[in-house]
Amino acid sequence: MKQLILGTAGHIDHGKTTLIKALTGIDTDRLEEEKKRGISIELGFASLELPSGQKLGVIDVPGHERFVKNMLAGATGIDIVMLVVAADDSVMPQTEEHLAIVDLLGIQEGVVALTKADIVDEEWLPLVEDEIRKVLAKTSLKDAPIVPVSGKTGMGLDELRTTLDTIARRIQPRKDRSPFRLPIDRVFSMSGAGTVITGTLWSGEIHADERAHVYPVNKEVRIRSIQVHGTKMDTAIAGQRVALNLVGLDKDDIERGAVVLAPGFLSPSYMFDATLKLLESAPKELKNRARIRLHHGTSEVLGRVVLTDREVLMPGDTAFVQFRLESPVVPKYGDKFVIRSYSPIQTIGGGRVLDSHPVKYRASHKNFGERCRLLSAGDSEAIVRLFLNETRGFMTAKQLWVRSELDEDQIRESLTALVNGGEITSIVIDKQDNYVLKSTFDTHIKSFERYLNDNFKKNPLNPWLSKQIIKSQLFDWMSDKEFDTFVVYLQKAGKIVVDKAQIADAKAQVTVGKEDEKLLASITKKIVDGKYGPPETTWLAKEMGMDLKKLNSLADLLVREHKLVRIAPNMYFDAALIEEAKAEIKKNFSGKQVSPADVRQMLDTSRKYIIPLLNYFDMVGVTKRVGETRIVR
Repeated sequence: MKQLILGTAGHIDHGKTTLIKALTGIDTDRLEEEKKRGISIELGFASLELPSGQKLGVIDVPGHERFVKNMLAGATGIDIVMLVVAADDSVMPQTEEHLAIVDLLGIQEGVVALTKADIVDEEWLPLVEDEIRKVLAKTSLKDAPIVPVSGKTGMGLDELRTTLDTIARRIQPRKDRSPFRLPIDRVFSMSGAGTVITGTLWSGEIHADERAHVYPVNKEVRIRSIQVHGTKMDTAIAGQRVALNLVGLDKDDIERGAVVLAPGFLSPSYMFDATLKLLESAPKELKNRARIRLHHGTSEVLGRVVLTDREVLMPGDTAFVQFRLESPVVPKYGDKFVIRSYSPIQTIGGGRVLDSHPVKYRASHKNFGERCRLLSAGDSEAIVRLFLNETRGFMTAKQLWVRSELDEDQIRESLTALVNGGEITSIVIDKQDNYVLKSTFDTHIKSFERYLNDNFKKNPLNPWLSKQIIKSQLFDWMSDKEFDTFVVYLQKAGKIVVDKAQIADAKAQVTVGKEDEKLLASITKKIVDGKYGPPETTWLAKEMGMDLKKLNSLADLLVREHKLVRIAPNMYFDAALIEEAKAEIKKNFSGKQVSPADVRQMLDTSRKYIIPLLNYFDMVGVTKRVGETRIVR
């Protein structure tokens, strides 16, 4: 059975609470002050079973203008609205304000309950209905049925139930399979239980004993138990009115407006991009950076509206804007919101969230409007392209889902289509498929190749560069695993060659002239003759009258030919001699602890050379340093 919420709307004293009691048998005015004053102040809750057996959760909202913020807290998350208009009063100010809120929140299904129909003349009812039709004409409820009723005599209640049943049957079940999200509309304590919160579950499923996060207080809690319409349940699903008993949170820690969330899904934000419509009924234009009251979910926060393409938004107009808030909310792509003026307080507009975590807008952001238009259009493939383009690098399907806040199915289908269409490249990183725009990936490859080629032009004897240098210079935003995978990809594609931690362009060919051949032979002889005390290249450069950079390049060429081994900067050894040293160390000290002095004595060298040698042997796994000594592996 579908899970649906019915919410009331309408002017004070038009009989909303009386009608709900007549329909459900439940008095939703629970506060002593409400009963004393005869008006609803807080949200009231009930449940209604329709003739078909379909059950509706019911939220009864206050109608007084002072409590519109409470009405807004109850209006978010409802599926069907019951606009209550008294036949003897007809349309009143809060009727129109509540109707505007319903329209801004995008509630498409509803019925008008024409209350107190028993106390007016029959000739009067058609006139009131005609007036209501004119008010509904430009709203989402323009085709809503109007049912004359009386909460006192029972007149029209059966017809109202049947009408609600018809509406409920045509509403499609909620398709949002996102992790659970529950805006809190009530917080209280129960003896022996602790903190209890209530709200309408917007998405997903909640299970008893599950872990959850509560924002914006950013606390982790455990859900001890769940009630739905007063019945204890193991699971609650989207669309239900839910009460949760939370462990790990005191009543005073939270208030209406907080949100219970599945971990790792959404997060609080002080800023979001949106489309905003200013109501035609707004008393004046909205100026850039005007202070407003934002109503999102069950929260009300203060903030400012940044107009990005004008200085003034006129009544009836729509614009792409950025909200800067004084307190955080937990928005999601596609969420509806309402804004009210700071002072005097009045509903003036509303819209839809486009990006819940944008960068701060600046006038230099020329593509802001185009970006918002793309997000507003809702094309999932275009949205995936957008976020991949903005990250520059690799994203998993989960990262794209969390960033875009689209449905998981939309992400999967879009990625499949874009990969098959050749627009996206897929690479496995750390056992997960990662995605990158092919154009971006090609740019990274060209940058890599250009960097290697530029280095080779400057150093024709040495096409090799350290992996770490390349990463730090070009791809510092990549993780080590991402960069390693990228290198392997280029290696398999035949674009680069890799030798341990060194990389060169696969096409790079070192050409050694006759003069350089003589220098190579001379360098080799001097270092080989030096045995365990070879001359450093700084000394050789002076002796041979050479540029140190070129001499080191020639020495590195001999390293790649496996004739020399580079032990430290400007320090090279005969490769064959190093192999002999490894064998001697293992032969004489295998499994033993050895001091630098022991190795120095064995190799007949000085401390200047023995420490770099031992560091090299540590690196290649011959020895392992333990304090000031080594263990020979």
